Amino acid sequence: MASLLVIGLVLSSCAPSEEEPEPVLYVFEGGKINIGVAGELNYTAGAMQWAGATLAQEAINGNGGVDIDGVSYIFELVPIETGEETVDPTGLTGVLNLTAAIDGVDFILGGFRAEAVEVYRDVAMDKGVIFINCGAAAETLQHSVVNDYAGYRFWFKGTPYNEYFWGQSVVRTLGVVAIKLREEMGVAADYALNVTIIADNLAWAYEQVVVITGLLEGINVNLVHDPYWVDATGSTVEMQNVLTSIAGLDPQFIIPLFSADAGALYDVLRASDVTNAMSVGINVLAQLKSPWGALDNEESPPACAYEVILDAWAEGLEQTEKTAAFLDAFMTFTSGEYPLNTVATYDAFLGLKAAIEAVAWYDAEDGVAYAWADDIIQWMEDPANAQVTTTGLTTYYPRPGTTAAGKPALTEAQVRSLYDLDSYNYTYTYDVKDWTMPAHTTHDLAYGPGLLTGVGVQWQWDDEAGQWKKVGVWPIDFGDDYDEALTDQYGCWNFEYSGTVALVIPQNVIDHHTPE
Repeated sequence: MASLLVIGLVLSSCAPSEEEPEPVLYVFEGGKINIGVAGELNYTAGAMQWAGATLAQEAINGNGGVDIDGVSYIFELVPIETGEETVDPTGLTGVLNLTAAIDGVDFILGGFRAEAVEVYRDVAMDKGVIFINCGAAAETLQHSVVNDYAGYRFWFKGTPYNEYFWGQSVVRTLGVVAIKLREEMGVAADYALNVTIIADNLAWAYEQVVVITGLLEGINVNLVHDPYWVDATGSTVEMQNVLTSIAGLDPQFIIPLFSADAGALYDVLRASDVTNAMSVGINVLAQLKSPWGALDNEESPPACAYEVILDAWAEGLEQTEKTAAFLDAFMTFTSGEYPLNTVATYDAFLGLKAAIEAVAWYDAEDGVAYAWADDIIQWMEDPANAQVTTTGLTTYYPRPGTTAAGKPALTEAQVRSLYDLDSYNYTYTYDVKDWTMPAHTTHDLAYGPGLLTGVGVQWQWDDEAGQWKKVGVWPIDFGDDYDEALTDQYGCWNFEYSGTVALVIPQNVIDHHTPE
């Protein structure tokens, strides 16, 4: 009965309405602003969300707090346990705990598993609480803002960009690794290489696999088996069977798409069972040090050695002037651990601070501060207020201004407000350049050079430090001759960030796959 009541609450909230939405006024009392952090806070991604929010809270409060008309407010964190990673992927735990906490929070950061987030976020939407999604990639979540702006205008993306762009970045990274491998093998630039895909059987991976398979031909890489779908929690028998099958296909590459425990199991088994294939893709646990044990022996490499993964940060890599200081602070805070992408609660927190300070006002007679929710929303939507973060420049795709082939699309003016198309000699035509949604979805993160790209990182041995480290290897600069070939509707990808290092192809991979 209780479950049915909860489901009824979820299904009844945020139904699309043609009525003008009621304005929502935020009231900040007692000199503080409460930020809810929603996630499975004692597990990997959720713990990282809490860590990022804590670092931001300490930095802001330690520097005078939030300035509203000269009055200082501090941020306080409110934990909201959702259990979504391992305990309750249905989202009902999130509904119950968010319902209990919602009246005590002003904003929410968090979310991870799309299937759960889609259910419990409606508690916040129904209350008019701005919720910045800091972990669930699935574009369908952001598409709610297109379908029902009045009901979901409070919903923004903090990290990561959606799976359509993840798929593009995976293929761009694989393309660079393929170029390097062909050079080391001494074969022609158009020599076909082989790949398999192994992915979480979850919503965030479904469309991404479609994107990746559609782009592989463009980098002369053949998919030699239908994608393998596995349990994200990691089944040893299932993973062993899949990797045995892959070993029999003898590909040069494996593309993993793992968001949770299956990624660590994959690497451990792959290191012994598929030794002559490079892993290039998304493996969230391979962003961390902790799954791999000791990292100080070159002769005993970790299971993640030479794996290339799409990530947000790496040692020595500086996407912006904020990157290095943040990474140092985070690794000090965690006794040397690397951050997961969900730590971007840090950047989302700082962005919220900027928005609040821009539009809120203090009423001396009432002794409280106020802000209209829609003023904050519109400030965040404005490309002029794009935020320099630790990973790039964060701005959002706007509401569709036209249609292309019957689908919502951005207008030329909207695209030009985000992308410097004049630099690439483009005449914008939305039906040709495909600025429809997805992937250019309202309140989702704008993608491309100069905005957010993600980074390809690789685990390499560092002689000077005497340990295995995660370093940046993509994007890379191929020289001026490649500018035209590496330019698309998002900009020119022929560049690299400060601190990028040379990609390493293991010798056994080269030797095994070099034609006789």
